[in-house]
Amino acid sequence: MEKFSYADGAIVYEGDFCKKTNYDISNRVMTARFDGMGGISAYAVVNKWDFLECYYDQMSVNGEPFDIYSPKRVEMAGRTEKIYTSFGGADITVTQFADPDTNAVFQEFEVYAASGDVEFENTANFGLNITSWMKNFFSSRFSLSTLSRLVFGTLAAEIKGHKKRENDGKKLVIRNTVIENFYFDIAVSAPAEALEENHLYVNQFTARVRIPEGGRGKIRIVVSAGTRGDFSDTDVAVAFDNFDTHLAAAKEYADNIPVPQTCKTEFEKAYYKSLYNCAESMYKEVARFKGFIAGMVYQSPARTYYRDGYWTAISLLKNRPELVRNEILTLARGINRDGRCPSAVKSNFKNWWGDHYDSPSFFAILLYDYVRHTGDESVLREKWRGKTILDAAERVVEKLSEYADETALLYKRGPYNRRDWCDNVFREGYCTYDEALYAAALNALAGLNASKPDKAAKYALRAEKVKKAINEILWDPELGYYVNYKNENHTEKNLSIDTVTTILYGIAPRDRALSVLKKMEAVLESKNNTVQKAGDFGTLSVFPFYKPNASVVLKSSLPYYYHNGGDWPYQSAAYAYAKLMYGMDYRYPLTRWFEYNISKCNFTPVEFFAPPHADGSLLQGWSALGQIAFDHPEGEFFSASNAEKK
Repeated sequence: MEKFSYADGAIVYEGDFCKKTNYDISNRVMTARFDGMGGISAYAVVNKWDFLECYYDQMSVNGEPFDIYSPKRVEMAGRTEKIYTSFGGADITVTQFADPDTNAVFQEFEVYAASGDVEFENTANFGLNITSWMKNFFSSRFSLSTLSRLVFGTLAAEIKGHKKRENDGKKLVIRNTVIENFYFDIAVSAPAEALEENHLYVNQFTARVRIPEGGRGKIRIVVSAGTRGDFSDTDVAVAFDNFDTHLAAAKEYADNIPVPQTCKTEFEKAYYKSLYNCAESMYKEVARFKGFIAGMVYQSPARTYYRDGYWTAISLLKNRPELVRNEILTLARGINRDGRCPSAVKSNFKNWWGDHYDSPSFFAILLYDYVRHTGDESVLREKWRGKTILDAAERVVEKLSEYADETALLYKRGPYNRRDWCDNVFREGYCTYDEALYAAALNALAGLNASKPDKAAKYALRAEKVKKAINEILWDPELGYYVNYKNENHTEKNLSIDTVTTILYGIAPRDRALSVLKKMEAVLESKNNTVQKAGDFGTLSVFPFYKPNASVVLKSSLPYYYHNGGDWPYQSAAYAYAKLMYGMDYRYPLTRWFEYNISKCNFTPVEFFAPPHADGSLLQGWSALGQIAFDHPEGEFFSASNAEKK
C-alpha cells in the first residue's frame, strides 16, 4: 500500500519499488527527471533538445535480478531523490542528484552487505531522442548554412556518431558524440564495461562491486548531455573525480533553503522547500539571457514570460533579489521601442507572441516591487535602448494606455482576443483581471516617481480613475462579485479566480473584497461546490464553466480543463493570500492542490490540473507562489497601498 509523508523538509513516498516516483529537478543549465527506480526518464539542456527517449536501470545481487516488488522508501528534496530498499541480504541506497550549476546528473548506488558476502551489479541502457534533435534542428537552428550542409552532404558525415572509451582503473569513461557536436557521455566506477552499441553511440554499460559481510561498497555514475565547446560542455571524467564536491553542493542547497519560522509542521516545511526549490530551479543563464523560464517544457527555445516571471520572481524577492533584478533586465530587452510588450522574451531577445494586455502591467509592478522591497534604485538607471529601465516601465504602460477608452478602462479589441494569461479564452472588451493590473501598474509608476511629486500625482490620479471605473462598470451587485469580462454584446458573469487582482492591488473596497472572497470560497473551492462533479481536488479557476462554445478554444474547450475550471496553483495561492490579507481561513486554497497532487505522485509543483484531464507541466515556476503566505505580514508582496485590510 502506498504511503505519503513528510520528514526533514522532504517529501516521502513508501510503496513497491516498481511504482515510478518521478521527481523533476533543474539547475541553471539543465532539467532532468528521476523515476524512483534508479533511472533517468528525462534530460534536457536549456535551448537544446530532449536527449533521452528512455533509460532503464537493472540491479542484481549475487546474480539474482532485483525483485521489483521489493518495498522502497523514496525521499525527495531540492535537486535530490534518494531511494532506500533491500534485496538478497543487501541494503541498497540509490542517490540521484544535480548540483546548482553543473550540466550533469549524478548517481550513487551504496550497498551494505547485511547478511553474507555480496556481489552487486548495476546495468543501465538507454535510447536517445533523435526525433527531438531533428525537430530542434529544423525549427530552431535551420539556416542557409545548415541548408548548404544538407545539399552538399556534409551533415550526413556528422550523423555517423563517434564513440570513445577511456579507463584509468578507477572509472570507465564513454564519450558519445552522436550528431554534430551533440554528446551523451558517461563516467562509471570501475570495474565496468561498455556493452551494446549501435552505429551512433554506446547505449549500455555495466558496473559491479564485491562487498564482504558487514561491509559497504559504492557504484558511482555521472551522465552529461550537451554540445561540445559551448556553455553546456561538461567533462564527465572531471565531474566523476569531484563527485563528493558535487554531492556536498547538492546537499548544501537543499539544507539551506531558508524555511521561515512560521513553517511549524513537517508538511509545511516540505511544502515550503518544494515551492522554493521550484522557483529557484527555473532560473536560467544562457549568455546575456538571465531569467526564469516557465517550467520543464518551456526551455526550448528558452523564454521568460512577463506574467510567469512576475509570479515566480516575487516568491524569491526576500531571499534571492539578485535573480529578480536579472529577470527585470532580461524582460526589458524584450520591450519594443514603441512600448509594445510580448507574452515572453526568448533567449535571443526576440518576441514570443507579441502585444499582450497583461505583460506591460506586470513589468511595471515587478519593477516597483523590487525597488520597494530592496531599496535598490540603481536598477531604475540601468540602460534600455538609450534610455533607462524606468523609461521602459513608463513606455510600456503608456503604450498599453492606448487601448483605454473614454471610461479610462482598457478595451480588448477584436472578437478573438486572447492575449493575456487566459490565452485559451476569447475575452473581448473590459476584462476585470487586466483592468486591475493596469490600475496597479499606474500606481506602481506613481511610486517609482516619488521623487517627482507632480508626475507621481498624475499617475496616481489616473490609477484612481481606472479603479473607479472598475467598481462602476465591472461590479455586479446582484452577484456580489466583479464579472469576468463584458462588451457591447455579452457579459460573462461566471466567477473567475483571476479577478482576485482587484483585492490584491487595492481596487476593491473592504466590503466588496469580503463579498468576492466569500463567493470564491463557496463557488470555487471544490469542497464547498456541490454542483461540480469532480470532487474535492482544489480550487476551480472559474465557475460556472464558459457557456458560449465560441468563447473557448483548445484545452479550455472542455469543462474543468485549463482556463475553463482547472486548478492553477499560482492563482489558488494568490486567492489564498487575499483571504489571509482579510483574516479569513486561507489554508484550503493554499495547500489542497499540493496534497492532492502528492497523492497522484506529482512530487513537484504542477502547472494546472483537474481530475477529468491530463495534468500540466511539472516543476512550474509560478506554482511556487504559495510560499509567500508564510512571510505575511512582514513580507507584504503586493502594492495594494489603498487596500482596506484587516
